Formats: sequence, C-alpha cells, structure tokens
Amino acid sequence: MMKMKKIFTLIQIFLYTTLGNYVVAQNVPLSPKDTITDNHIVYPVDMEQNYDKLLSQWGKDLRYPSNCSVQNDDVVTLQDSAYINRLYALPTRMELVFNPVVKQYIEMYAGKRKQLVSYMLGQGAYYFPMFENVLDKEGLPLELKYLPVIESALNPIARSRVGATGLWQFMAGTGKLYNLEINSLVDDRRDPLKSTEAAVRYLKDMYSIYGDWNLVIAAYNCGPGNVNKAIRRSGGQTDYWAIYPYLPRETRGYVPAFIAATYIMNYYKDHNICPAVCNYPPAMDSVMINKNLHLQQVAEVLNIPIEDIRTYNPQFKNDIIPGTYKEYALNLPIDKITSFIDNNDTIYAHRMQELLTHRKVAGLDVVGPGSEKLQRIHRVKRGESLGSIANKYGVTVAQLQRWNGLGSKSMLSVGKKIIVSSKTITKQPEKELAQTNTSEADVKENIIISAQPDNAKSVLTKTIKVSKPHTITTYYTIKKGDRLAKIADINGVQVSQLKKWNNLKGDNIVAGKKIKIVKTEMVEIEQKIEYPQPMVLTITTDDSSLLAQWNDYKTQVEKEHISPLSKMIAVNISQKNDHNEISENQIIYHKVRIGETIPQIAKHYNVSRKDIMTWNKLSSGIAKVGQRLLIYLPQKNIDNSMNAELNDSSTNETLASNKSISSQYKEK
Repeated sequence: MMKMKKIFTLIQIFLYTTLGNYVVAQNVPLSPKDTITDNHIVYPVDMEQNYDKLLSQWGKDLRYPSNCSVQNDDVVTLQDSAYINRLYALPTRMELVFNPVVKQYIEMYAGKRKQLVSYMLGQGAYYFPMFENVLDKEGLPLELKYLPVIESALNPIARSRVGATGLWQFMAGTGKLYNLEINSLVDDRRDPLKSTEAAVRYLKDMYSIYGDWNLVIAAYNCGPGNVNKAIRRSGGQTDYWAIYPYLPRETRGYVPAFIAATYIMNYYKDHNICPAVCNYPPAMDSVMINKNLHLQQVAEVLNIPIEDIRTYNPQFKNDIIPGTYKEYALNLPIDKITSFIDNNDTIYAHRMQELLTHRKVAGLDVVGPGSEKLQRIHRVKRGESLGSIANKYGVTVAQLQRWNGLGSKSMLSVGKKIIVSSKTITKQPEKELAQTNTSEADVKENIIISAQPDNAKSVLTKTIKVSKPHTITTYYTIKKGDRLAKIADINGVQVSQLKKWNNLKGDNIVAGKKIKIVKTEMVEIEQKIEYPQPMVLTITTDDSSLLAQWNDYKTQVEKEHISPLSKMIAVNISQKNDHNEISENQIIYHKVRIGETIPQIAKHYNVSRKDIMTWNKLSSGIAKVGQRLLIYLPQKNIDNSMNAELNDSSTNETLASNKSISSQYKEK
C-alpha cells in the first residue's frame, strides 16, 4: 500500500512539473480544471460492463483491411504537452480540457482498450454519419456523436445493470417520454436512428437548463437531480470542474472519458490503432412490413445470414416483426430490396405456422388439429324449446340432450347456453374409408345430382359420411341428493350401465365421490363417389333452397287456410257427378331414385311434402331409395305429369286399370 502511494505521488509530481512547464512556456495561469487529480478514480460501471460484453461477442471476429500497416501490440503514449495541443486544436464547440484524469482515460483507450477502439472506429463508419445528420439538424455540437462511444461502445443492444438500453443507454421511462416504442417485441431504444433522434432532443432540453455542455453530459449520465445536488453543495458553482468533487464517483469520470474518446477517435493513427472492417454493407434501404413476420423467414428465402439481419434490425428483440399491429421498417442491404419485393408472398408464407406460433382463437370449444367442426353454442331465448332449437341447427332433440346432458324432462331456462353441434368431428384420410366396414344404416348421404348435355353421360356425385364409434370416458362428481337414476338421466345413459362401469351392486352412492361415465361418439369421414347414370331429370338443391320452398308453402297454406290435399279432394268430389270416381290419370306411383328427397318429388308433381307424407303414412319425412310413393296429381297438371312420366318410364309407373287404381286409392 505504501509503495502504491509513493508511485502516485511521483506521478503527480511528474505531471505537475510537465504541465507547469508547458503553462509557464505559454504564459497561461493554472486553473482547477487543468490540475485536478483523482487518485480514487472509478470508471463508470456500465461503461466497463458494455465494453467487456462487446469484446466477448465481437472481439474474436474483428477483421482489418488489407492496407492496415500500423496494427500491432505496441502501446504509444505521448507527453502531456502533445495531448494538450491536440485537444485544443480540435475544431469543436465544446471545451475539451486536459488534466491528469483525462490522461488516464486516453491511455486506457490507447492501451488495454486498443482492440475495442479498432472495433468502434469500424462501426463508426456506419453510425457517425447518422449521428452527425441528426445533431446538425437540431443545431447541436457534432462532437456529441462520440457520446455513444462511452455509453455503449457503439453496441445497439448494450444493456446496463439497471436496464439502460441501446446506443444512447436510455432508461425505459425516459425513452417513452421521448416517444420511443418499448414492448415485448420491439424496443426503439435499440433502433439506431430513432434512439439518436430521441437522445438529441434530450440533450437539447438539458442544454436549455444548464447552458454548459459538460454539465449536460454529466446530467445525461447521472441525471439532473445529482447534478443539481452537486451545484448546491459547491455553493452554486456552475462549472463542471468546480462541482467535480461533489458528483457521484462514477459520474466524475464521465466527462473525462468523453474528452478522451473524442481525442482517440481523431488521433488513433498516432497510437498505432487501425480501424476494423465495418459489419454493415455499404448501402442500406428499408421496406415496410404490414404483416407479422419472422426474421428467419427473410433470412432463408433471401439467403441472408440471420445474424446479419439481426445486426441491421436490432430493435426487434425476439426476431418477430408485429406488422399486423402497425407498420414497421425492415432494414436490408440495398441489393436485397428488389428480391424482397419480388418474393413478398413467398417470404410471408415460408414456415409461417412453425415460426409464428401465436393462435388467434383458443379455448375449451376449440378442438385440436384435423378437426372439421368446432363446438357451437346457442343461448336460449324466450319461447324456445329443444325442438325449435334442433330444427334451427339441423340436429335432433336426442343429439341436443346427449351433448348437453339433458333428460327427457329437463327444462330450458332463458339465457342458458347449450351446445348445438358435435364436439369432435375428426377428418380421417380417405384411405381409411376402404378399410372401414360400413352398412347402409351407418352412412348419411348428402347428394347433388347434376345433368349433362345429351351427348355426355349423367354423373351422380355422392358424398358419404362413414360413422366410426369413438369411446370417451368422463367422470361425474356425485352431489348431495343425487341418485343413480338422476345421474343416468342427466348424462343420457341407463342405470344398469352406470352400475356396470363402476362395479356397483346396489343403488347406494356417496356424495363427493366420482362416478365413471362412458359415452360413444361417432367420428366421421367423408368421400365423394361418382356413379355413371343415363340422362335423367336433375334437381340441384341445398338446405337454403329447401328452407325457402318450405317457407313459401307455409305462407300459402296460412293465407288460404286449406291444404292442397283438401283442395284436391274438394275438386274430386265436385267432379264425381261426371266421373263418379277419381280419374286413372290422377294417380301414379313414383319410384324414389338415388338423391331424391320428398320436397323435390313434391315440387316436381306440384303437390306438397305434407300431402306425400299423408298419402304414404310417412312419419319421419324420409323415403328410402327404391320405395314407391303414391301421388295424387292435381287435374291441371295431369298432362304435364304424364309427359314427364313417359320420358322416364324406368322410374315412374302409371297403373293401367281403373279398377286397380280405384282399389289402391281406397286402401291408402
């Protein structure tokens, strides 16, 4: 310890002697700023941290130009008088004084930070022109461009121990005050241009307060509050070197470090330092992104290393550009801009599902991959019943009861939410269809018959859904007052099944325990099959057209208050005086073809669906293929119907005998 003190004392004597000789030679009186010393100088912690981190990341990758002939390990130091003359000679608006503290920082940069200076000189070829443009626009000293050298070592992703980020080391609160966007994906403090514009506005605001650039730089580092305290403790002094002893220890070295950085960036050649190769391309441009985009998509399609794209766009923290939120600029080498525009759609689509994993919709009513249909929820309105809701959504009452655990006597309350579509309808590969054993009862058909020209074959296209049982096991928590019969009714199962699934011998159950419920749901697959057919009369329909036909029919019946069947019977009665019985031409049998429905048949013969169901005693409204339906034709359409039957004798048959017709009519 004693040896160290002696060394410092000798250094001070040497400095005083050298500096004193220079000042005497120049006939300039000494001032505190020229002779100030700090034996306990502390380098700013954040500066040290950023330097070390930067060297660990970039130091091994430093490349030097081929014409660099001064790069070696020799450390060049100069006499104090040389430093003084060179600092004074720089064309700056800011006062750049020399003292022992400044000298320590100069020798730090010229010595152990020599490699870092090489890197910063290389990066400065890209950053310094940008800084100068913004500083000049606002009328600030251009030498302030060296402030990021001591703040972040020109590392746009530098982050201090307290969270200051970017080239200019903004805290989040200060950055937002100057309109920098900061969120989980984007941090404008890391954007070189936006952060520079914000920093210049901040420096300009500080100068309007202090009127001294050294105080402004000190306030930039430790905050205006600490500078104001130092001014008060110094008795109201407003010179940086006068308040120097009253500043926080880390801030004391901040202005000397800035002066040293300004010196080394201008006189690096005299200290055997060569600028490294800049990591940025000679020319850059930007494209606007208005959709979510991952940088990896750009890298792979345009064949650019992802590390380079990150270097050009440090503001995107997680490699994701949230373009659907708002437009963002993506920086790229100018020779890649045209390629991006030409491959715009390809880039957005490339590995989108893999790299952009955020879902738009998720929840209990969403099933996994391969599902065809999601749960659909209906809120019960006043006056609705299970029957009306089932008709509205094209399902059965039994399905609604099964999906919602409702019994036959369950009541619906207004506002209650019920499921009106199957929870899982999973698509399976069509290859499985051939391996699935199906019966006519397991196949639901939705058929569209399309007619072809006379010189072409008619084709029947049939879409079949093959049902496959799928067992789902759930557990019901027994509540107080529950009985097996009640639980079975709620879940749409039988008491015997509950006993079998849960190995119950009696009817006793305990509240709080869980009881197993096993249900079987049908997983369906689809396949379209084409059948060659002779030319037939074709009808194309869908659910909406059938619904429109039914509504038209209901409206007509409500207006006339009488059914078509009643009208026809009345006409027939009035004609009995002439014929004494129904004409043979009024009765036909229609053979149901593949793809036909009762509403289609009714429309063809100008009768109603209800009439056909009544004449043939159909309860379900469904006719099987090949079934013969009795049709009573209205008198005015007999001729047209007979012509249609003659054109299709293979499917519609007319009875020839009056006695046979009469007897069959009476039977029905």
